[in-house]
Amino acid sequence: MVQADFSLTLLPAPRLPRSRGQTGIRTPQAGLALVVVLVLLVVIGLSSASALRSATSAEQAGNNMRLQYLAQQYAEAALRYCEAELLKPDGQRVATLRQANLPEVAVGASAAQSVWGQAASWGPAGGGAASKTRPPEAWFSSSLSAFSLPFGPECLAEQQLLPGEQRALVITARGFSPGYLADPLNGSTKAGAVVWLQSIVLLVDAPATTEPAGAARRISDRLWQRIINPPIR
Repeated sequence: MVQADFSLTLLPAPRLPRSRGQTGIRTPQAGLALVVVLVLLVVIGLSSASALRSATSAEQAGNNMRLQYLAQQYAEAALRYCEAELLKPDGQRVATLRQANLPEVAVGASAAQSVWGQAASWGPAGGGAASKTRPPEAWFSSSLSAFSLPFGPECLAEQQLLPGEQRALVITARGFSPGYLADPLNGSTKAGAVVWLQSIVLLVDAPATTEPAGAARRISDRLWQRIINPPIR
């Protein structure tokens, strides 16, 4: 009988080629990808912060322009109110704008020499300006809106005696934006916006031959300007 030999012979395992990263030798490129990624993240973060800051600045600039526009609208409303009242006969005007309450200043007087140029004239007591007037809310608000302006616009009138016994009226008004807040110590603006406007109007009395006695006066000339350096900022 023939006996078969079934013994197994173990062959050596094949050796796989080793990659460069397995050599154990540190190369200059080791960790470079991580550094590049971190740098890119920093650049993206700085770019995002810059874009956010630019958007915030643009929004603030737009809001400031809106507040300035609203304040100017209210100042114009107060200016028109005072002009309309001063066109009426003296007995029909609001009490603060009657002839007896209009201070007289010299022609060409500077802001410091005028009543409107004194900060005290715009205080709660009005200082020496008895003509300081606040228009009724119905003059500058709408009945369709429930919005109420915390600080209503106000105006002040004074007169100048011109050659030939003719008089010019100097009307100064200031309007406040929504959200306006003043410093209680000096009245300066802490929040919101305030706009100062001024008009110089030359009035003529209605002709006695064609108009009844006590008729309203008319504007023969009008100069309008915005005050850049008001007594209260």
